[in-house]
Amino acid sequence: PSPSQREEETRHTLATEPFQPILKVLADLEHDDSKFAFPAARLVGLYRRLWESCVSKHIDVQKIDQSNEILKEAGTYPRKERDGLQLHHDKQLARLRFFGQALESSRERLINLPDDWNYPYSPNLAGLTDVAKE
Repeated sequence: PSPSQREEETRHTLATEPFQPILKVLADLEHDDSKFAFPAARLVGLYRRLWESCVSKHIDVQKIDQSNEILKEAGTYPRKERDGLQLHHDKQLARLRFFGQALESSRERLINLPDDWNYPYSPNLAGLTDVAKE
């Protein structure tokens, strides 16, 4: 049987099986008191329709829950992959900032180097002050 046929059989079984004992009681009641049997059968019929709708809704909710679980599991891998990529991106940004700061610091030192050479009493070039005096 196909999945839809199995599902329909399950719905039918869950909807009718609980009422089998009461149907026997109603059959006996019809022989004993036919006036009381009709309203009782009507009440059981209404309750059975209500029960069928509850069973149907319960099965539908189970199917939705299963589908949601499958979607959650399918979404776990992309989420982990995204988190890994974000972490890699954040690390690269941190490295880029570090190298940017190092480059700026080196640039400032290179810009100031000619000034240090031209100034005869520079504390940065203490060993070269004698050469500058000559």
